[in-house]
Amino acid sequence: MSEKTENAKRIRGRRKRRRPIRNTFLALAAVFLVICGVFTFAVVDRMKTQQLDFVSAAADVARDNNLGPLVAAAENFYYGTLHTPKVGGTPKAPAGFDGTVRTSTDGRPVGKVSAQPLANNKDWGPAQTPSALPDRVTSPTKYLPGEGVWVPTKIVVNGVTAVYVARVRPDSLHTSIYATIAWFDPKLLAFGQVAGTKLPEGNFNHGTGRVAAEVRPFYVAGFADGYRMKDSQGGAVINGVVVKKLSRGKATLLTYPDGSINIVRWNIDKAKPGFLTARQNLDVLVLDGKSQVFNEDQAKWGQVWYGTGSGKNYIWRTAIGLRPDGSVVYVQSQALTAKTLADLLVRAGAVIGMSLDMNEAFANGDFYGPYGQNGKAINPDNKNPTSRFFKTSKRDFVSVFAKSPANG
Repeated sequence: MSEKTENAKRIRGRRKRRRPIRNTFLALAAVFLVICGVFTFAVVDRMKTQQLDFVSAAADVARDNNLGPLVAAAENFYYGTLHTPKVGGTPKAPAGFDGTVRTSTDGRPVGKVSAQPLANNKDWGPAQTPSALPDRVTSPTKYLPGEGVWVPTKIVVNGVTAVYVARVRPDSLHTSIYATIAWFDPKLLAFGQVAGTKLPEGNFNHGTGRVAAEVRPFYVAGFADGYRMKDSQGGAVINGVVVKKLSRGKATLLTYPDGSINIVRWNIDKAKPGFLTARQNLDVLVLDGKSQVFNEDQAKWGQVWYGTGSGKNYIWRTAIGLRPDGSVVYVQSQALTAKTLADLLVRAGAVIGMSLDMNEAFANGDFYGPYGQNGKAINPDNKNPTSRFFKTSKRDFVSVFAKSPANG
């Protein structure tokens, strides 16, 4: 056999050996392109159906596909290094929720609800004598005009304002930013929790992801509930169905058929039986009027392997708390850590409080009722679509209703 023939055989042999490698590479590339295509389609669909920006939609889809730790690690780098909030300065906008400046606590409830007002829903019962409006919220530094003053919203029950909003700086360092606190009077309002079409996760009837049609005419506010359960370290009961077993000691938001609301440490604090919905999210932030965040590095305030960013990140966060008289405070800001979130609840007078959702796309809430179906953001700094909790929502949320008509 000639040298030329031998060389030809060797070349054909090398080609044969390379062919499986090349075919494997092409197959992997094809699979990768398919995965990218499916992922992109899911992201675009999430952007359309959930009104999310591209980054939030991509993170949401990634978490759906068990990539929460990767997303959390990216968030830690982004918020801890690339996107830290401004230090110092003064806010660009006035403190008032409606854009006005107020220098004293005005708009206190006037008069009493009539003894026999009409009930919008028989299960909730009629509105009662309103609660006393809290004192002005303290500022972490020198007051700006209108800072910490309770400003009345348009949400009125039997002629009495049922929801007020105050704006304060979240801490003494980030003085150009306002946090928003909304105060809800449970004597005039009823509370519920609505399952989203996807969250909380579980094999149960998720429903429509909307407030029920029969009570929608009385719906005045909605705000996001907790994290995904696999990230929240807790469980849930939805409309009496145990979606995931409730964990002992975890902060638990309870809502009842009569419209009442409570926050407890599950199986530690005494809870009224008969709740309709229970949603857990991390540990309590505030207990007996004191912050429980002593170390933001603790996993219970956020841990990559749970799929959540560090508790030290200054990021959009929300929380809910109960005051001694049972009135409800909801807090939200764009630059809060676990500690400053708890501190904000304490300044709002909460004796017990817990985290709700976080991140700009999800840490939001809106007013409806007199503000219409398109809503008005509870925090005017939040630029997310305000119709989210009136239309179909993928994520579960807290719903608030007027017990009686606007004028009795």
